[in-house]
Amino acid sequence: MRGECALIAACVMLVACSPKAPLAQQSDAPVVNAAAQAHADALARADITRFIALQNDRAARLETFESRAAIELRYSDDSGAHTDACEGDIFLTTLNRGALRLTKLGSNLMWIGGDGTRAWIFRIDTKPTTATVYEGLSGGVQLDGSQVVGTGEFMLLSPASVRVLLGFALVPADASIVAIANIAPDAASHLRFEVHFSPAKSLIAAMRFSESGFPTEITVRLDSGTEVARATLTEPVRAQAANIAQGAWPLVARRIEVLAARSASQVRIYLDEPHSDGKRMKQKFFDLDALIAQLRPDSTQFIHPLGSVHKD
Repeated sequence: MRGECALIAACVMLVACSPKAPLAQQSDAPVVNAAAQAHADALARADITRFIALQNDRAARLETFESRAAIELRYSDDSGAHTDACEGDIFLTTLNRGALRLTKLGSNLMWIGGDGTRAWIFRIDTKPTTATVYEGLSGGVQLDGSQVVGTGEFMLLSPASVRVLLGFALVPADASIVAIANIAPDAASHLRFEVHFSPAKSLIAAMRFSESGFPTEITVRLDSGTEVARATLTEPVRAQAANIAQGAWPLVARRIEVLAARSASQVRIYLDEPHSDGKRMKQKFFDLDALIAQLRPDSTQFIHPLGSVHKD
């Protein structure tokens, strides 16, 4: 599997109409008062700032997360185009640790995960079976463009990457509120502005919100501007939490669609019974040695940040 705004521009329309100009030459464009527009922009930015606070509160309550899921993978490799439908279990916890187990009819297909400093993919659906380990992650995130091109979209499902693409990422204090291009100046705040932040070195994530402040789209780009992945989040539901009233359970998107732009590969995730308490989670899910002993791949390949490879 091989297959991942700019400073605000207030539009001031100045209509210069000569008394002698024919009626047909007069502009129909509305006059925008610069001071009024600046005030509206400030109010809109205040809305987005409030959405960031809501996002960070929600993300903090989703530090531990698990869910069953139906997962659909669309990708191309050396043997052609593929569509795989399978069941999954998602486990996310502190320190960018996590696991995604893919199964079909009760049999393991893949195990994708990481411990915060490295990520791995176990291919149990191939003969011979393999494990690939990626060393030296940046902030736990495996979304670097060269890595995505080299390894396909499985790495979009590494733990910290999943956290970003599911909309669980904390927005840092140095994030920017950026105007979305070509949007009417009188549009609602959530349609006019998005938030930019860096989830890892050389990456920029752009997060857009709904009217209520729930994240609806996350686009990850290289700092050169090349798009790596775009996630669309829909159908908000509450993730169950122990000892908390149901109305206070954190919202998550039940349906997530991730497009890896350059390879046109897709991952569709449909969450089922999301929880924020991690009752089914086990420490061995994030222990590489324990996973190798359990899954017994025929070969294990270690890939290092500078591109060196060694096999066991």
